[in-house]
Amino acid sequence: MISKMISRASLLALVLAAPAAAQDIQVQELGSLDPLEVNVAERPLANDMWRNSNAATARAALLALPGPDDDAYGSMAVADFAGRVLLSGGTPPDGGRGDEALAVLRAERVLAATGPIAAYALLERTPGLERLPALARWHAELGFALGETAAACRTTNGLIDGRNQPYWLRARAACHAINGEAAAAELSADLASAAEPDRDFDTLLYAVTIGQWNDPDVSIDTGLELALARVASGEDQPVLDLSDAPGWLTEVAESTSEPVELPDEIGAAMTYAETLQGAERRSAWDQLIRQDYDRLTAGLALGQALADAASENRFIPVARRYGGQIDTIPVTAATLDHGHRFVLAALAAGDRETAIRWRRALDDGPPRRSYPAPATIDDLIGKGPDEGPAMEPVMSDADEPEWAPPAPRLLVALDLAIAVAQNQIGRESMVALTGARLEAGTEGIGDVAMLALMGAPVSPDWRVALLETEPQASPALLGMAAASASGAHAETALFAAAALQDGLEGAAPGTLMQVVSALDRAGLSDAARDLLLARIIEETA
Repeated sequence: MISKMISRASLLALVLAAPAAAQDIQVQELGSLDPLEVNVAERPLANDMWRNSNAATARAALLALPGPDDDAYGSMAVADFAGRVLLSGGTPPDGGRGDEALAVLRAERVLAATGPIAAYALLERTPGLERLPALARWHAELGFALGETAAACRTTNGLIDGRNQPYWLRARAACHAINGEAAAAELSADLASAAEPDRDFDTLLYAVTIGQWNDPDVSIDTGLELALARVASGEDQPVLDLSDAPGWLTEVAESTSEPVELPDEIGAAMTYAETLQGAERRSAWDQLIRQDYDRLTAGLALGQALADAASENRFIPVARRYGGQIDTIPVTAATLDHGHRFVLAALAAGDRETAIRWRRALDDGPPRRSYPAPATIDDLIGKGPDEGPAMEPVMSDADEPEWAPPAPRLLVALDLAIAVAQNQIGRESMVALTGARLEAGTEGIGDVAMLALMGAPVSPDWRVALLETEPQASPALLGMAAASASGAHAETALFAAAALQDGLEGAAPGTLMQVVSALDRAGLSDAARDLLLARIIEETA
């Protein structure tokens, strides 16, 4: 059974925490704003990002990226970069103004790259949805799924074009049902069923209007159905199946469910969390990380959460979520077992000071315990039986296990990540550091190749190592090269993301070099540096 969902206030806060650039849209003449001009990126590309592009070439670049029904990005850092480009608004390409299909492609690629909250924020600020039924459907679907039913129903009821299609009839039925208008809801649902039956939707609707479940087997695969499931009640409520739901909808259902219940005793809670799997395990780690009672246990839970994330290709988003917690974690032998991931997570969250502190701790080990000096005979003279100092044994450093730092190859990767995060890739010590990094094989060669293209002083051995790697070519690289040569910056960036969509770790050094060069020509050298840092983090986590 889907558990009772958390209030939509938390999701609303995320959506409304839009960057200033997005808020600026409200002062424009909304009626004249094309969907491609809507911007919700925190670091948007220039307004002329589609210069030297036309509708056909822009469509080709968008189609090169994964959509919501395709395999996910192999690297969250590449997905973030694609999201930055896709969420940027600019003057449409030649022939692209008023092209709804192009705007839908963009919205779907935003959903695949950055998730439902960012896609909803983009569409919530897109004017003219009443005459754009394909875009409007995405806005309604995301709104229903995220608990933004008022906005979803506003779009549903305001639609002009295509409003009598089965989906929109069911959307109006859901809005009526959620508002307690049972008769109107059932009438609209009957009209939809006459055109296109949907047993799952009808079961959920009647569970809302009459509190009765007509079918024990209910499958949810739309945001519309998830919205009804949240408010459905009645006896004998069945288990609701999301196995056929798209990935983004399953993500929403998990993120808005109630947290798993943990034992009250902190040690027992930690032990219980280790037995869980999937969403319940992530929920348990979240609660243990955020509690203030025992920060040592919080650190151990954070280490486990980061290890899980690294194995599931989710390290960077999880690191950004909890990176602000790391400076509160005590440095002990137990927490230093996760120390290298704490360094990387702090860097991902932008806390370089904490990252450096934990990096030094990996060299020095946990702080040594201090003990009181032993009592002497002079201390005892003239004292009563209860007044003298305690005769405690003194432990020497030899009584504590000797600290063994992590492997040098791991420390080199951490030092390189810190240098990139601090934008200190021009220092002379990079020659020795990159020489050591080359020992990591193809991963290291790719990192050093990117640094060389960024102008860093690197070990000359990288050129020999590069010749020993296998070349890689793809249609995306060809599209990127052509777009770069034409000065089509948005296309260049999108094809760069497409070339890396299978992951940063497995990308060939030659591919990475071409991407860095193309991004630099497109004025996105900061994005290239972000990708390098993310690559080192993902490799090392």
